[in-house]
Amino acid sequence: MSHRDQIHLLQGRPLRLRLCRSPRARNLRLTVSRRGGAVVTLPRWATRRDVDQALSEAQDWLVRQVTLYDVWDGPRQRSWTSGSEVALLGRRVRLELRPLTDGRQRRRATLTGDVLRLDLPIDEFLDPRPALERWLRAFAGRHLRERTQILGRQLGLQPRRILVGERTTRWGSCSGRGTISYCYRLVMAPPAVVDAVVIHELCHLVHPDHGPGWRAMVEAACPEHTQHMAWLRHHGEELEL
Repeated sequence: MSHRDQIHLLQGRPLRLRLCRSPRARNLRLTVSRRGGAVVTLPRWATRRDVDQALSEAQDWLVRQVTLYDVWDGPRQRSWTSGSEVALLGRRVRLELRPLTDGRQRRRATLTGDVLRLDLPIDEFLDPRPALERWLRAFAGRHLRERTQILGRQLGLQPRRILVGERTTRWGSCSGRGTISYCYRLVMAPPAVVDAVVIHELCHLVHPDHGPGWRAMVEAACPEHTQHMAWLRHHGEELEL
């Protein structure tokens, strides 16, 4: 996927807009988030005229969204310091930053109760985000693989492969080859929501679509699946670094 940024005048105010051309996109899609800013995803056939028309038709909605997320100038990123809180399985964990001493250079992360301690080189104190992200990705890899295996055994289903990484549009997916992929930031959600996504994807091993068979299987395994997915829709923007 290729992308480029441009400035677009929206109701008299400049907006930083990211244009992403994707060979897999079937339709032009406009999204706004705090993490990604305002993004237009373009299929191969889309032209500049198509972009202008889409922005014109959606301008009232677009103004509301970029104002809500405060992304007129592009994506917003949080600043992380000692005392900042990060969500982990639905609870708040306080970040504690400490400098490495005695010439040590190896970073270290320790979770004790509701405190996540990061021992970092002094030059990483101004931006501990990369270290925090590495730790969260590793935690997510362990937790999501474990929950997939446990819930998979209960359902009599196991994927051929489990991948955990960054995803911008979906919290999980299941390929036709039996690979289940997750967004690592999913572990910031409450445990029941995490399990609902795991069950959602496991059931796709049997039913690749969202038809009646899949719905019946999901509801039998997770009666509150609909409520958990609604929670993700309403709070997904909060699950970010």
